[in-house]
Amino acid sequence: MNRSLKIEYSEITDEKNLTVLYARLSKDDGKSGDSDSILNQKLLLENFAREQKLAPYVFLADDGVSGTTFNRPAFQQAIELVNRGQVKTFVVKDLSRFGRDYLKVGAFTEVAFPEKGVRFIAINDNVDSDRPDDNSLAPFRNLFNEWYARDCSKKIKAVKHSKGNAGIPMTANVPYGYLKGENYKETHEWIVDEEAAIVIRRIFHDYASGKSMTMIAKELETERVNTPAAHKVSIGLKSNKMPSFRYGWNAQTIRQVLAHREYCGHTVNFKTYKKSYKTKKHLPTPLEEQKIFKNTHEAIIDEDLFELVQEKRGAYRPRRTMHHHVGLFSGITCCMDCGSLHHYDHNGGDCSPFYYCSGASKRIKICKSRHSIMEKRLEPIVLEDVRRITQLVKNNESELVTFLEKKFRAQKSRTFQKDKQMLEKAKHRFLELDQIIQHLYEDNLSGKLSDARYAKMSQNYEQEQEKLGKDLACLEQRVAEVEDVTSDINRFIQVAKKYLEPDQLEADMVRELIEKIEIGEKGRVDGKNEQKIRIIYRFVGEIDEKNGLI
Repeated sequence: MNRSLKIEYSEITDEKNLTVLYARLSKDDGKSGDSDSILNQKLLLENFAREQKLAPYVFLADDGVSGTTFNRPAFQQAIELVNRGQVKTFVVKDLSRFGRDYLKVGAFTEVAFPEKGVRFIAINDNVDSDRPDDNSLAPFRNLFNEWYARDCSKKIKAVKHSKGNAGIPMTANVPYGYLKGENYKETHEWIVDEEAAIVIRRIFHDYASGKSMTMIAKELETERVNTPAAHKVSIGLKSNKMPSFRYGWNAQTIRQVLAHREYCGHTVNFKTYKKSYKTKKHLPTPLEEQKIFKNTHEAIIDEDLFELVQEKRGAYRPRRTMHHHVGLFSGITCCMDCGSLHHYDHNGGDCSPFYYCSGASKRIKICKSRHSIMEKRLEPIVLEDVRRITQLVKNNESELVTFLEKKFRAQKSRTFQKDKQMLEKAKHRFLELDQIIQHLYEDNLSGKLSDARYAKMSQNYEQEQEKLGKDLACLEQRVAEVEDVTSDINRFIQVAKKYLEPDQLEADMVRELIEKIEIGEKGRVDGKNEQKIRIIYRFVGEIDEKNGLI
């Protein structure tokens, strides 16, 4: 071969009339044998260029890259040459080497290349833009190539779903805090990395006690604690260089740690999804659609702490002050009238800390009054009620459980019977739809029902069944909550037993026991100042003194 025909990409300056010989091989293509290998594509393309006297040419190749994406290094280099007006001819082995997205391939070959005066050739598909009569089948080949990519995507997704539904972790890398066990490919075992687990427990406890994510990150950075990425490098899990900011914790990293349900000892699959095989963007899957397999590995934190933190992540935004103080009841006190969380105000000096309705601020103004209360006034009220409740747990546990069960059932009995009837009807209709769809399929096979009619009717019934499936899940959950009220009560009892008759309130105690404290507006009744306060306990709600237990 005459070497003068060829030019390296790095040597290109202002050459014109170049021929680009482009090759591509994806991982899946590589499994089909050597016929599509980069080397064979190169030989074919260079022989073609020599025979057709297409010189000078530059050979560019992407190895191991899918045809559904056009963000490929060598492809982008080729398109850059086209955009600079240096390319006269663009040659590929066949259209699938160029890409497997019908619309994008067409945008290049039917629009961009003709506008730039670029001749496009796909050798094995007999496509040559200089001979329009040969190109009539090109759009159909593009469609087939896209169908092939879609079909491969479906098969890969089916394999992943099969693994995910079997409880096999779908993540390639185990989360920070765990290490892969021996024979991981067979056992999929996660082992606790105790050094990282200490940091994880601290993050959860600090956040549950009222510290903000930014505050926690600053403390870890100040104490020179390795970030998750730096920790993996330090223990030899990554061959990368140590990050330049090895202690550079930030709120986003803390948020990612707090979101990992895996730390409860569970495997969580299908946490994200893609709308199309053409996009790389992953979207979060709703929690009810994720697959959670419980107790598959050793837990780092308990589930109650995780759930508490998720509640705080959804609602709690501690107000920053000059001194970064976090109130004992920050994120827990709220307005009895508008429901807004209270701000915590700590000005230092002689001013006592107090809480006030965020909805009454100048910026929001959804509440007419501040519903304010001083911390030193609220604390003894809450302490007295916590002592009352924990004394009930200590001395009258069975009576308290009985009372709470009656209370739960009384609250939900109004809708319970209706929900149960709706559930039975929904189950019956779901099974009925299964039979209808089966009969439609049989009628279509026997020729009694045309393909078009079958497609339309089955689609309507399947859509109805899909909606019914979602309704069933909601109804079953509501019915189950009423039929099994003991689990929440037992969870509350177990937490309360940790804090029997306390002498003072602690942040952990408050956040583990109490869901929220509603603060009413101050007023005067019979010449006395009064302010209504409602304490709502986690899992069980309000436990007022009218129950006759004390």
